[in-house]
Amino acid sequence: DQLEGTLTTAITAIEKDLFDIVAKLEASLDFPEEGYHFVAPTEAAESIAGVVGRVDALLAGARRGRMVREGAAIAIAGTPNVGKSSLFNTLLNANRAIVTAIPGTTRDLLTEQADIDGLSLSLIDTAGIRETADVVEQEGVARAKAAVSVADLTIVLLDRSRPLSMDDRELLGTTASRPRVVAWNKIDLPPSQPLEPLDPIEAVAISATTGKGIDRLIAAIGEALNANEPRREQPLVTNVRHAALLERAKESLNRAATALQSEVPEEFPLLDLQEAAAALQEITGRKTTDDLLRHIFERFCIGK
Repeated sequence: DQLEGTLTTAITAIEKDLFDIVAKLEASLDFPEEGYHFVAPTEAAESIAGVVGRVDALLAGARRGRMVREGAAIAIAGTPNVGKSSLFNTLLNANRAIVTAIPGTTRDLLTEQADIDGLSLSLIDTAGIRETADVVEQEGVARAKAAVSVADLTIVLLDRSRPLSMDDRELLGTTASRPRVVAWNKIDLPPSQPLEPLDPIEAVAISATTGKGIDRLIAAIGEALNANEPRREQPLVTNVRHAALLERAKESLNRAATALQSEVPEEFPLLDLQEAAAALQEITGRKTTDDLLRHIFERFCIGK
């Protein structure tokens, strides 16, 4: 997409609209002898709001763009001994994490890159989340919670062979507002309860040891990450610096709109609009002072 200039085309269109607003305000400021404003403050503020909306649309795709470049961070979270490390190994198709029947085997974060069904993923095996007096395990639990808070997606793993604990329910509550996939593990063992208690949460039934249901889990991960969306329908912001520049442009645009609504002289919103334009120019390298003057004389009958 970037080789074909998809992102550049989108930003160039934004620059064009911003350039037009700046030209009208500059013309009002630089040619007062013409006796009228080239644009009303309210009209300019509305135009800026439209530009902000288009910048927001690009920023909304920045998270997906980062996942295209770096891969999505997937945290596998759950209480001790629910099978997190077994699932980690199964998804990697390698015995990377130590698996034992002793709860609390994993004490730190374990991260590996994986390409699963066309998805580039950074899998994170975490310590079992529970209340504990063990100082080392407490640090592991803290790191697990931190990983969940920043992950693009969390696999909340539950043990189908035992009743839900208070720690299980707390984890379900804390992840309810974040992107997640809930999975019942150990379906190869006799169940301790029906699946209904989690209703209306849709849970995937799997066995990390036998591999049963793993294909459905991978499909659920893809759906949760919007991995099936067409990649070429809209431009992707895949560069962290570009995302920061778009954020800077948005802040400057919002300041300019606020200034115009306060009916201050054109000089003040123009400064903010020029800052926004400069941020966009760092991405595309377009427009100079000469371009602005040319645009003013092409658009308006000045001096005639």
